[in-house]
Amino acid sequence: MLPTLNMQNPTDRASLDQRLGRLRLNPVDLALARGSLAEKERSVRDTIADVAARGDEAIVEISRKFDDEQFDSTQICVQETEMAEAAARISPPLASAIKRAIAQLTEYQRHIMPVDPPDLVRPGVRLGMRFTSIDSAGCYFPGGKASYPSSLIHLAVPAIVAGVSRVIVCTPPSRYGRSDVVLAACHFLGLKHVYRAGGAAAIAAMAFGTASIPAVEKIVGPGNDYVQLAKRAVSGGVGIDGYLGPSEVLVIADETARPAFIAADLIAQAEHDPGSCFLLTTSPELVRLVYGELNKQLAMRGRRDAIERSLKHDSVVVLSDSLEELLTIANQLAAEHVNLQCRDNDAVLNQLRHAGAVFVGPWSPVAAGDYVAGPSHCLPTNTTARFSSGVSVYEFLKRSSVVRYDRHGVLGDAESVIALATEEHLDGHAASVEVRRAAE
Repeated sequence: MLPTLNMQNPTDRASLDQRLGRLRLNPVDLALARGSLAEKERSVRDTIADVAARGDEAIVEISRKFDDEQFDSTQICVQETEMAEAAARISPPLASAIKRAIAQLTEYQRHIMPVDPPDLVRPGVRLGMRFTSIDSAGCYFPGGKASYPSSLIHLAVPAIVAGVSRVIVCTPPSRYGRSDVVLAACHFLGLKHVYRAGGAAAIAAMAFGTASIPAVEKIVGPGNDYVQLAKRAVSGGVGIDGYLGPSEVLVIADETARPAFIAADLIAQAEHDPGSCFLLTTSPELVRLVYGELNKQLAMRGRRDAIERSLKHDSVVVLSDSLEELLTIANQLAAEHVNLQCRDNDAVLNQLRHAGAVFVGPWSPVAAGDYVAGPSHCLPTNTTARFSSGVSVYEFLKRSSVVRYDRHGVLGDAESVIALATEEHLDGHAASVEVRRAAE
């Protein structure tokens, strides 16, 4: 069961501070510093070098080793007919759910799509900004433990809405990667570039390109240590969305909250295995009731062992008589998902500065955001919501400033430009303005 830390107890407060300190360290960098990922890092670098050198041949060899002994190069590219046939095989209710998720994510991403701001106008000067999409994006989602059509949808829809002209998808050639539901989601999304490649090999293929898999400008998506290390290794040459750690939920609640709802949301997060859960509350009675609900609901869950493991080792209840103190802690945790169940949720929301996604009120389950609400469920973890955001259309857009001067505008700024350029001993900069000032 979740351990409870009472902020009136100095020992518990120190324990929380230690936990916060660990969370603020990027899990990949922390593991590398401790040496616990050294062997995996060597393996990843060898894989990247191999794919860069041998391309499809390396993809086939690695896929045979980890996913399918019969895999060959003809299977790397998923044909559109395969996707269409898979879509025809899945049940109508499942097809409807996939289409609903795609439609509602598309609606939301279009709603938040930025528009170019109006120009700032000074005498003889117009200053603007424009948004343009990247040319290509690589969406990676795992297939080792289960089929994840939702991850595909939550990565691909923002890229499509942003206007990315070529959206590449890679997933392992495992039985889950080949599943009808994954291929059906590709079909309903209208994807044309879907490939079977997994782990670090897939990341390398999208970074450098192979005969079958085109190189992309940016790679996004979740994965295990090998995937995260590979993204880390190729970043700079290509863009990445970040190093995504284990999933997490934080609930801020007072005595008005619904214990059954909170317990259900904690269990839903914990079954990610691992899935970190934080309950911050001012109510000791709520803690007692939530514990009772957890015991009752766990008996009905299929992944009980994994859930109990996550609750015991990766989760905590923080109890304080001060909501202000809890909000300070919440902003330090900067959790991936935050659910608010308080008497005045809007007031709490106004003081919550750092979160990947916020679910306001008892009727807003995180699971709705995981599937159909509209925002992408690919979100920052391990306190990185302090400085980063979840995947959205913004992930696939660039900002370019647009500067327009006429002669009158140059004359107005000339003295300042020349003075600063001269101070920095850049006489060429000064001359480029002076020549215009002297021109008719």
